[in-house]
This record gives sequence, C-alpha cells and structure tokens, in this order.
Amino acid sequence: MKKTDEREKQMELQQDMMALYKKHGVNPLATGCLPLFIQMPILMGFYYAIKSSHEIATHSFLWFNLGAADIPLALIAGAIYFVQFRVQQKLMPVDPTNNNPMVRWMGLISPLMILIISFSMPAAIPLYWTIGGLFLTGQSLLISKLLSKS
Repeated sequence: MKKTDEREKQMELQQDMMALYKKHGVNPLATGCLPLFIQMPILMGFYYAIKSSHEIATHSFLWFNLGAADIPLALIAGAIYFVQFRVQQKLMPVDPTNNNPMVRWMGLISPLMILIISFSMPAAIPLYWTIGGLFLTGQSLLISKLLSKS
C-alpha cells in the first residue's frame, strides 16, 4: 500500500486485506481490555509496595520523591501517552471505509485518565507510565521503520 500513491489502488488493497482478515477469522483490533488486565496487578503491586514500605515512599529519584504526588511528572506522563497515541495513529494505514470515531475518543481519553490519576498517585506510578509510553513510542517507530524497509 505504501508503494502506490493512487487513492483508489490503496483502497482496493485495503479491501483485499480486510477480506483476508475475514477469511481467516482475524480481527486486528480484538485485543480489548487484555493489556489493562495485565497491567493492573503490576500497578497495584507498585502502589501497595510504595504505601507499605517507608524506604520506597521516602526515596528520591531525580527531582521527585517516589512516595509523593508530583505534578510535573504527571503532566509528562499524560503528554507522552498523547504523543504515543498520535504516533500510532500516523503509522496506521489509511482506511476511509473504517474511520472509527471511538478509536479517536479512546486515544484522547486514555492520556487524560493517566493525567488525572497521576495527580493523586505516588510519583512512581506516573514514572512507570512515562517509561512505558516512551518504550511504546520507540517500539512503534522502530517496527514501522523495519517494516517499511521490507
């Protein structure tokens, strides 16, 4: 699809790909809430480890205390997840027949929720989200670069 500049040809290739998905029973957007369910025990473990351990709660890293809420780090975490959403949106193939507004809303609500939750959480949680968002963005860019070469 990337090799052709014609819009009609791109749409035809996209329809062929969707037909292949349907034929083999593949749904590329079927991950659902699984990534959230995988992260929840990790986040709960971080939260309870910080709250129950005086050493972690009072430990400092860079400019912030891991056990206290940190507004700049919360803003960084929200911004990184917004950038990560925009990068993934740009890397997705253009499909005018499946322009789902729910995907856009979820992409905007997710960084907003991370931002709001980070304001009241210990700084270690937004730090986890910041590093995770940076990793996801870098991974998306690397994979797109590797796939564009082949």
